[in-house]
Amino acid sequence: MIAFPSMLVGAAEQAGMKVPPDVDEWQEWREDYPHFFCFCLLQLARPTVYHGEHWDNAKVVAEIPDDEIMTLTLENFLARGLSYATAGKV
Repeated sequence: MIAFPSMLVGAAEQAGMKVPPDVDEWQEWREDYPHFFCFCLLQLARPTVYHGEHWDNAKVVAEIPDDEIMTLTLENFLARGLSYATAGKV
């Protein structure tokens, strides 16, 4: 489980996402950093499927066009290859 946004910075930056200057306030940066905002929503405080999952998921999120990123549902992210544990299936 990844508990803090700062734990996602390396993966986000390596994938090419812009990261807010103060990642602890990531929710306030949703308009200026939509990819990082969505990445945090999808990755924080949930079980992971495998070690390093967030590195692969960062690539999936970073590839989404700017005009689509804030409109996708979880199912849309999954269809694009996001790894996401569901209840009882880790």
